[in-house]
Amino acid sequence: MDFWNNKVNVSKEAAAQQIAIINTFSDEKRMKIALDFANMSVARTRDWIRENHPNYSELEVKLEWVRLMYFEQGEMPQEQWTFFKKEMENKIRKDWSERFRKMMQENSWTYEDIANMGNFKSGKVIEATISRGLPSFAKLAVVIYETNKAGDN
Repeated sequence: MDFWNNKVNVSKEAAAQQIAIINTFSDEKRMKIALDFANMSVARTRDWIRENHPNYSELEVKLEWVRLMYFEQGEMPQEQWTFFKKEMENKIRKDWSERFRKMMQENSWTYEDIANMGNFKSGKVIEATISRGLPSFAKLAVVIYETNKAGDN
């Protein structure tokens, strides 16, 4: 009942009535309601992260969600967070590179083509850079490409 007592526009009487109604439900139905609320909370938090960071990949959204929900709340020790963050950053780096290569493949571009478009010295430089992690210009190209592609559907 503490939850309801701290909410605006919910009287003690209304909260008590809601709880009384919920208590008449079967255990399965109450569990489903609780899970639905929990899932709705997770989805809403992820949506909020996407709204505030529209260019985040799904892996970056996941990393931020874990940071907010577990690390920042003191539910995850520093060592565990450091390990998780490092593992996720490796996955994120690979994901951006794969998305960049997919963009190149779908447009039949080579590394030399990218170098020419960006006025870089050679495609070898681009290839080496991409394998170490996508620079900001390449992430921007991926975001623009994926946004335009989604708009075509």
